[in-house]
Amino acid sequence: METTSKTETLKDLGEVGIIGFIQREVSPKLPSYIRKGIGDDCAVLETVGDRVLLVTTDTLIQGIHFTVKTLSPEALGWKALAVNVSDIAAMGGTPRTAFLSMGIRPETQISFMESFVAGFKALARKTNVVLAGGDTVESPSSAVITVTLLGDCKPENVVYRSGAMVGDDLWVTGPLGNAAGGLFLLQNKRVALISRYESLIRAHQKPMPPLEVGKELGERSLAHAMIDISDGIAKDLGHICEQSGVGAVLEGASIPVSHDLMDLAAEAGKNPLEWALHGGEDYELLFTASPADREKILSLTAKLSKIPATRIGTTSEQQGIWLETQKGKEPIRSGGYLHFSG
Repeated sequence: METTSKTETLKDLGEVGIIGFIQREVSPKLPSYIRKGIGDDCAVLETVGDRVLLVTTDTLIQGIHFTVKTLSPEALGWKALAVNVSDIAAMGGTPRTAFLSMGIRPETQISFMESFVAGFKALARKTNVVLAGGDTVESPSSAVITVTLLGDCKPENVVYRSGAMVGDDLWVTGPLGNAAGGLFLLQNKRVALISRYESLIRAHQKPMPPLEVGKELGERSLAHAMIDISDGIAKDLGHICEQSGVGAVLEGASIPVSHDLMDLAAEAGKNPLEWALHGGEDYELLFTASPADREKILSLTAKLSKIPATRIGTTSEQQGIWLETQKGKEPIRSGGYLHFSG
């Protein structure tokens, strides 16, 4: 057991350090029925049938993940489920059963619950998810929403973060940075701009994870490693690289950025590439694949989502994540939101 100072705080450990501490102390050796525990988008558990069980959980806290300014109750209900559906998609699985736990203030209006449930149900219908239970408790201040989602997949079709190989192509399933642009608009409200950039607002408030694309990539064994983009591609790519033991080179000119995001960045004096690399909450899929499968991937993704996936770089033997632009190649920081950073 590693020792720590009695005065050391969670801020000193940081999010990664806390996860590492829990992993060391609680589950040093996993039982045989757990194929994958901490460290991927979902835990993967053996079942008595011919499919494995995928389990994921996410928490949204008022003041950290959302405010009344950035998410309506209906959008909050949708997004609370969407972030979990995205995890199942990243494993190549099918979502099935959800459990919803809520900590809310007694003074909360009933209309909040009505709108929240409407948003949750709307995405549940689209993804064939059934709400089967949960918990509701009183919160003294901020709202806290936790969703646990169960899904399944054939064992041979599960896509982990650890399967990337040197020389793989890097792909993303859609444009990046839209959610960050939408959040910027909501936090700096200007009615004229918000009405003009509805696609960016929608990307932040009601993301639609590419569930079928993830499932097909797994079933066809096209993706070697995969993760959903929740913390920004620079940070999430780092998880694949760490677990797979590879490095990566991103081609700056190839990273897909929407016209709306480009226009907003120009008006706001922002760098759209920064939003694309570090903004997070896009809930697109980032995956690696063999260069020999490029045409198959383009054809499949265009068929399923009407927008073909975009090749944005390669994995490399050289460790670290690098960005290649007209100025040359330079290392990039992971970015993204850091919990417990203060």
